[in-house]
Amino acid sequence: MEYTHDIDELIAKQLSGEIAPEEKALLEKWRSESSDNSLYFNQMQQLWARSELGKQILPRPLDVEDALARTRAKIQASGVPAKAKVLWLNVWRVGIAASIVLMLGAIWLFQRDSGQPTILLATTENTLRDTLSDGSMVSINQHSSISASFSRKARRVKMSGEAYFEVAPNPEKPFIVEVQQVEVTVVGTKFNVDDQSDPGRVIVSVEEGKVQVKMGRQTELLLAGEQASIDGRSEQITKKQQKPSSNVSAWANRRFVFDETPLSEVIPLLEKTYQVQIHLANKDLSQCRLHVRFNNEPIERILLVIAETFSLELKTSNGQYTLDGPGCE
Repeated sequence: MEYTHDIDELIAKQLSGEIAPEEKALLEKWRSESSDNSLYFNQMQQLWARSELGKQILPRPLDVEDALARTRAKIQASGVPAKAKVLWLNVWRVGIAASIVLMLGAIWLFQRDSGQPTILLATTENTLRDTLSDGSMVSINQHSSISASFSRKARRVKMSGEAYFEVAPNPEKPFIVEVQQVEVTVVGTKFNVDDQSDPGRVIVSVEEGKVQVKMGRQTELLLAGEQASIDGRSEQITKKQQKPSSNVSAWANRRFVFDETPLSEVIPLLEKTYQVQIHLANKDLSQCRLHVRFNNEPIERILLVIAETFSLELKTSNGQYTLDGPGCE
């Protein structure tokens, strides 16, 4: 069923108690159609619940018009992808519901500016990159979410899915990521946390600095270039040295190191990173091994290099790419 931005208006009406029976039925139908819809509604509901705390949430009296203007400015400056579900809403003329919508947008902004911010970010089809209030950078992969709450003693982030963190150093305030039953603690580093690639496991990969991984009674210290796989069922942490060509964080920074890497591994990684479809017309091409590095290159440039390397023909149709040619010896 096709929907427009009126769904957000229905959410505002539901939170304000203004929703009509037929509108409520439409909203419930929309929520039931996908887990992303349900997640989006639940996050709006959480923000509204927090807003009812009034002065405990907002650090100063709410100037709706000023908050809206600054929220819009922040949105435009952030360059958020169109499909990314960042927790702010537009404005509708629907009585009390309009005030709720404005308040939700203002809360997100005020919490970003306050000393103890709470940030809720979630994605659907696109990835999202944002700066947290402490200066740390976070990249959130598709179908993932984070909730960040910073206090005077610690910076805590709860997440699901996959995220890449570039943590601003602050020895006085450790940066703690909670995912499933795993706790990752750092001071300043770059690392990737993934709990969606392998169900039941959390994979922590360190690019720079060092992190401490804790699961139950077991604790492991990871240095740059090391990776830990944490099994949630056995509560076991397995540490290993990761290869530079593993490209764990490539989806976030688009830096690739292919060291005799077969196209059977290269193509899925490129598809995940650039959210495109790439076909190998000849199945034997999957065994071709690529030795090259890319640093934030557009997908067209990368595919052209691959095509030239193996004397292939690159075809584009309906936004999909096809590599065709004989197999590699």
